[in-house]
Amino acid sequence: MTLTRLLTAACGAGLALGAAAPVSATPVPEASERIVFVVPGQYLGAIPYQPLVASLALQGYRAQALDLPGFDLDADARAIGAAVDAAVAAHPDAEISLVSHSIGGTSTRHYLKNLGGAEHVDTYVAFGTAQYGSPGACGQPVGAEVCPGTDFMTALNAGDDTPGDTAYYGIRSAREWADGRLDGGQCRMTPTPTAVDGGTDHFFEPVNLHVWAQVSAALDGRCEGEYVDDPDGAFTAEQTLFPNGR
Repeated sequence: MTLTRLLTAACGAGLALGAAAPVSATPVPEASERIVFVVPGQYLGAIPYQPLVASLALQGYRAQALDLPGFDLDADARAIGAAVDAAVAAHPDAEISLVSHSIGGTSTRHYLKNLGGAEHVDTYVAFGTAQYGSPGACGQPVGAEVCPGTDFMTALNAGDDTPGDTAYYGIRSAREWADGRLDGGQCRMTPTPTAVDGGTDHFFEPVNLHVWAQVSAALDGRCEGEYVDDPDGAFTAEQTLFPNGR
């Protein structure tokens, strides 16, 4: 069974790892003024994120999952920019938030830092994103730019990782392969408990209710963890990997 089918089946069965209660449908005034784009991980497309989108819609957000392949991060970043530009044109007073999973968090941050996106985006939430690169990308036919030390990752992490007035949030499972740290101002949410090992939890984050609750907190401006403001160059890619010693 492919990963996409596995996640889709999990969504249909209402799978949510962990013991968190469902996210409550707290009303948010003027749904048209709170726009959220969900950016998928590699190969996944929009379908596995529809339950998260539905949860955000119940909370009053105008939410949409972008159907991006995660093969070419620059192309995906420009597609994200086009979606944001269209939203700003249609709703000039809207608050725009980007919620990204896995490699989608990398293309989204490329948009924010290098393509002018920070000017338009109020909140950036990344869950399961290896912000300084993942060894799993090395030598792959697609997404290889996420390998630590590539020109792409070196440029992305040169200088301030959290530019502009955008609020930056990092979410990860307790057994993630990377801790998702950024230098500069970032809220690092308390790691989400998981019931599985070996990084498998990474693939189920889109349907994990703990992750949903932390996404909702971030969009509401709440840091359920630790807010940090590390100086530029505070850590290396190697220091962000395997936070549990594996």
